[in-house]
Amino acid sequence: MKLFRYLNQSIGLTQATVVLLASVFIGLIFSTLYLSYNLSDQRRDAMTLTEEILTAAEGGATNAAWTLNANLATQVTNSMVALGNVQTAELLDDNGQILAKANAPQKQSNALITWFSSTFIGEQIRGERELTVTVGDKVQKVGSLSINLDVSHITNNFFILASTVFIAALIQAFSIALVLLWLSSRLVTSPLKRAAIAIANIDPKNPEAMTLPIPAKHEQNELGHLLKHANKMLSRLYITQEQLRNLATRDPLTNQPNRTLITDRLSRALKTAQRNNTLVAVLFMDLDRFKNINDSLGHDIGDILLIETASRLTKILRSNDSVGRLGGDEFLIILEDVHDIDEIVRTVQRISDALSDPYFLQGHEVLTSGSVGIAVYPDDGEDTSTLMRCADLAMYEAKGSTTRWHFFAEEMSDRVDARLKTEAALGHALERHEFLLHFQPKIATKDHSLAGCEALLRWRSDPQSLAAGDFIGIAEDSGIIVEIGAWVLEQACKQIRDWSTRYGDIPISINVSGRQLKEVDFVYQTLSTIRRYGINPSLIELEITETILIDALDESFNILKQLREAGITISIDDFGTGYSSLSYLTRLPVDTLKIDRSFVSGPQRSKAVLEMIVSMAKTLQLKTVAEGVETQGQRNWLTYEGCDYLQGYLFSRPIPAVEFEDLFLQQTSYLKSKAK
Repeated sequence: MKLFRYLNQSIGLTQATVVLLASVFIGLIFSTLYLSYNLSDQRRDAMTLTEEILTAAEGGATNAAWTLNANLATQVTNSMVALGNVQTAELLDDNGQILAKANAPQKQSNALITWFSSTFIGEQIRGERELTVTVGDKVQKVGSLSINLDVSHITNNFFILASTVFIAALIQAFSIALVLLWLSSRLVTSPLKRAAIAIANIDPKNPEAMTLPIPAKHEQNELGHLLKHANKMLSRLYITQEQLRNLATRDPLTNQPNRTLITDRLSRALKTAQRNNTLVAVLFMDLDRFKNINDSLGHDIGDILLIETASRLTKILRSNDSVGRLGGDEFLIILEDVHDIDEIVRTVQRISDALSDPYFLQGHEVLTSGSVGIAVYPDDGEDTSTLMRCADLAMYEAKGSTTRWHFFAEEMSDRVDARLKTEAALGHALERHEFLLHFQPKIATKDHSLAGCEALLRWRSDPQSLAAGDFIGIAEDSGIIVEIGAWVLEQACKQIRDWSTRYGDIPISINVSGRQLKEVDFVYQTLSTIRRYGINPSLIELEITETILIDALDESFNILKQLREAGITISIDDFGTGYSSLSYLTRLPVDTLKIDRSFVSGPQRSKAVLEMIVSMAKTLQLKTVAEGVETQGQRNWLTYEGCDYLQGYLFSRPIPAVEFEDLFLQQTSYLKSKAK
């Protein structure tokens, strides 16, 4: 086994071994054939010799047999044995009686020769001659002469010849194998070994840095073609690696560093700044109004805008600074070798000015700007993730500033930490049963009766004491609003069923977030919950904000159409704060407009706007609900203008179900007293 493993390590040695074995095998075959033929020749020669000896002795033997001369007969047989090749000679008379017989001395031979002689030659080669005389014209037999040749000398000669032939065949086979080994090593193995060494030395990260050498004598043969194809393969591999490296580290749209590469550059910049005791500024920037530009002018224009933005940033920055696209309209800018804050401010100002210049994109003049958040090493952080996070927080602060850029401040991080804690607590609020519903009544202006109520979510274990609107926003961003919304619907259905058995049908309206509407099974889950509690779908009103509906008008239409066809009432919440357009109101399958409180009791209250909304709703045969009713005067005026329902602190704050029952379901006199 070791021999085979060793042979497998060398093509030349394997070839030589195969040739050697083949040469030996073929040599043995031809040698055997030659020796067989030679052995047959020697046997024929021996038979011929036998006949010649008998012929030579025939005359004397005939005379001895005719005259029955024993002495002469003895002389004849002895002379024949004396030749050396004759083992025995025997002369018989015409009656078959022995006149004379001679035997050569017995020679010693080994067992191999004896076996070979008896097997392939025969123990003896016998010759016999009939002796006759002519008397008158009659031939008369007078006796017979026979001899047996000694075959040992034939065997000895054959073994000598066989040894010579086999040794010559082996020498020839080894010589051929050695010559082939030398030629193979010189012409094949050595070039292959050099190619293997060259391949082993190729840098996988830079395969084109070394090409495989092609020996001059092998340029046109198979080895040369193999090495040429290998070099072409290395070249293609290098090109492919460059493309993959570019895809892995470059943004395909702007060809600027992507998140991976820009983060790596930031890491190296921090190490350099630490050695040189300098500052590094990390700028997190996004384009203002990019989504509107993308939606209104198309994604092609948006892509061109991003390419032009990257080009402007590159021209502004120094050669040792870096800009990378993180995704969407977000860019990360690294300012290296900074010595004071003024340098950062000047660069940021140049960036803001450059981005504020008009963009001329395929015949469109586009105006935008950039919001830039700034974090500085080492004051705001000493690692890439911290600095990028701080710059990101500062960027959101920049959106509300007049300069459109903002340095990171510690309180930003505190707010984010508080938000993260709230988000984490929200994740367990459902399983800990920390949510509950409060109910705020809706009063009909026609007869001052209870028309229903709105279910409002409350969090009993809110660690930050956030208003409902604040934690709802966090729930929306984190996605847990989907589970919370499903819980609210289920609790509302359960409450409707409970009140129906005791007080009759009380409609309840609940708020639906945009995140819930994006769920593919929202309609199915909503209808399944209502059916599970066996309540009338018309007792559920879904309130959806105006901006959520407009963001995906076609999708919203399909969803609302299915819900409304099932009997659910649809209300547009916070109406007037968005588009407030007749073009979409006529398309959407809705029942009610809920006028935002800012027009009733807020700083933007306006009788003209209220009159317009109520008039528009009547034209479209929609009901109206006014939120934020706090004074009797507001109630009277809204009633006079024809608003259908009122809701606000004038009637009640949102209260638990038990209090709601006491005030509005059991004490009917409460509403009457409020109506006066």
